[in-house]
Amino acid sequence: MSEVLIAETLGTTRLITMNRPQARNALGGGLITELYSALVAADEDPDVHVVVLTGADPAFCAGVDLKEAARDGKKYFDQFTDTN
Repeated sequence: MSEVLIAETLGTTRLITMNRPQARNALGGGLITELYSALVAADEDPDVHVVVLTGADPAFCAGVDLKEAARDGKKYFDQFTDTN
């Protein structure tokens, strides 16, 4: 099974690649969670000055994973609601 997110540091640049090409990098629960963690880690790293977000071919990002959203309904969206 492939990683849904690949993060690598090139000098002072953090390259973050969404890696769900079979789903056009749609934002499924796992990808959203890992993307959030990767962005927080980049923000907290004083050696990172730039973040580049990209998607594995064939698309940058299709948006919300409609299959997961349809399957999980409101629960899909509630998991990302900040209650603070």
